[in-house]
Amino acid sequence: MVLMSSNKDLERLLGDPKVAIRSMVGAFLIAFAVVEVNQFVDTFWVSGLGTSSSAAVSTVVPLYGLMMCAGLGIATGATTSIAYHLGKGERAFAGKLAGNALILGAVTAVLSSIVIYVIAEPALDLMGAGGIMHESMDYLMPYILLSPALLCESIIAGILRGEGAAKKSTLVQMSAACFNMVIDPVLIYGFGMGVFGAGLATAISALLSLILGLSWYRGGRMIVKLNRSCFRPDRAAVHGVMEVGGPKSVQTIISNMTDLVQRVFLIAAGGTNAVMFYNYAWKYIGLATLPGRAYDSAMIPVCSAGFGQHDLGKMREGFRYTTRLVVGIGLCLMVFLLVLSEPLMTILTYEESMAALRPEFVWTLQVAALLVPFSALMGVGASMLQTMKKAKRAMNFYFLWAVVKLALYAISAYAFGSYEGIIYSMVIVHVFGAVCLMGMARMEFGKLEREFEQMDKDAQAAS
Repeated sequence: MVLMSSNKDLERLLGDPKVAIRSMVGAFLIAFAVVEVNQFVDTFWVSGLGTSSSAAVSTVVPLYGLMMCAGLGIATGATTSIAYHLGKGERAFAGKLAGNALILGAVTAVLSSIVIYVIAEPALDLMGAGGIMHESMDYLMPYILLSPALLCESIIAGILRGEGAAKKSTLVQMSAACFNMVIDPVLIYGFGMGVFGAGLATAISALLSLILGLSWYRGGRMIVKLNRSCFRPDRAAVHGVMEVGGPKSVQTIISNMTDLVQRVFLIAAGGTNAVMFYNYAWKYIGLATLPGRAYDSAMIPVCSAGFGQHDLGKMREGFRYTTRLVVGIGLCLMVFLLVLSEPLMTILTYEESMAALRPEFVWTLQVAALLVPFSALMGVGASMLQTMKKAKRAMNFYFLWAVVKLALYAISAYAFGSYEGIIYSMVIVHVFGAVCLMGMARMEFGKLEREFEQMDKDAQAAS
């Protein structure tokens, strides 16, 4: 029964791109929504501990993000490479790609944990968060100790996406979030672990969802066969995953390093409270960007499979369809956030010391809402470059984007002492990023069309 379902998933992945994207996007949207809601649950429970604990969790976010960079990059590499080779009909090699992706995840998890442990305290001092050092390290430590589970949980979800099994990929992500929602209050308050319990709940939940994902591959029940031979290091498989996964990891590192450094400018402009204003607004922005993320996540395996099939028409249709939808949905959600910013922020600022700061939280959300459609377009443009194996182009642009972003933040903080200037700059750089990445994606697709036309001419001449 599982194998029959898997065959249908693969047939859909290799068929009409609109149908394939529509069939996958709902599952991705539910998964991402549950994960984001889970972040709200974390924030809700930790907010009950007071402003010190809340600020600590907000401050640690970029360090945790840095640790997860390799896992997210390898997951994207696994999705694109597996879908590409399934499009070419190379199922055996797809299994090698999956096994080597998990090996890479485990190895990089250990290495990244060591690096984060070494740099954590100096980084927190640099951000001006020395006063909440103890709470910050308490929250971070479970992630360091159980990092292989956290990274490999993302990778197994990416492997499932690569073969079109969006619903199973969704269940992996949803299960982690649901486990966390249940375990969070038990560890934070039931066992009196505080912020350490919040971090530990997330790590344990990732381990449980990883076990669930691996269980579907037991006995070769999926299209991709993940047996012992797949876990033997294979140079071609590692290259296949890292061709996209490597640049994607670096791109994510750049993004998270930017988040880490920008804390310095936020604190310089508005103190540690500014970090809370910024991060709490992003919790709603994260929810508003979910549809865009769901559509570009669904587009990646569909267009990658089309690339493997040498079907540029399928790739073009998938890209245009995704672009139209994310723009329309993004504009609607932007308006929603602008209108309901105050009641939305009231939910997260119920504690007395937080309620006094509510006007600043509301203003930040109102301005940040303007970037929603542009953030979605950045994701679509970068994802399309990755499906064409041009991930390095996206990586290089994100480096430039980070430099521009930090320069504007630094000017706002040190030249004008303006937290408001930082928030306006945030919107400006997302508009800039959307225009550039979408333009790059269209340009690279034009080059790909010319390459395929030349290949067809060469084949006709040879025959």
